Amino acid sequence: MNPRLIALLLGFAAPTFASGQVNLVKNGGFEEVYDNGMPADWRNISHENHLERVGTTLVVVPEGSFLRVTRKTAEVANLGEQRIQLPPGTRRVRVALRIRVNDLQPGTDFWQVPGLAYSWILADNSERQIGPGNWLSARDMVNGWIPLQTVLERPADATGIKISIQGIGWIGQADFDHIVVEALK
Repeated sequence: MNPRLIALLLGFAAPTFASGQVNLVKNGGFEEVYDNGMPADWRNISHENHLERVGTTLVVVPEGSFLRVTRKTAEVANLGEQRIQLPPGTRRVRVALRIRVNDLQPGTDFWQVPGLAYSWILADNSERQIGPGNWLSARDMVNGWIPLQTVLERPADATGIKISIQGIGWIGQADFDHIVVEALK
């Protein structure tokens, strides 16, 4: 098993913070669903016709309230994103989620696995990539839910962060839950 993953599972990869932090992600637990079955507050999800064409399904599973993504091809599909404004005084950002995978076939590049991608939002509304090596990704097959988290140092010119469910290159099934972004002083 990957040593980084073992550390994350044991909780040593990032510091633990006192409760009371506010999750800036809307519907990060996928409790709310639109009439069409898509998760509320998640934007830029590929149209259902495109998802069908590329062999991808998104389902919010009511028992447990989590997002299940099943991919039969490695073609690009947008699986949802949120742009989050950071409060003044934010120096660091904690990003976390729970993920589990089944029958995972990673893509050809190391980052082509289920996970959470992110980039900084700048004052002019442009984006600066944080980089796939820093994303929270399920690189190994592990039974059950995997908790992943990281703490990012906010650049002085960043006003927000964009999080995206990674939908490029991989095949299989991935469940996403408890997606969290917390602003830290």
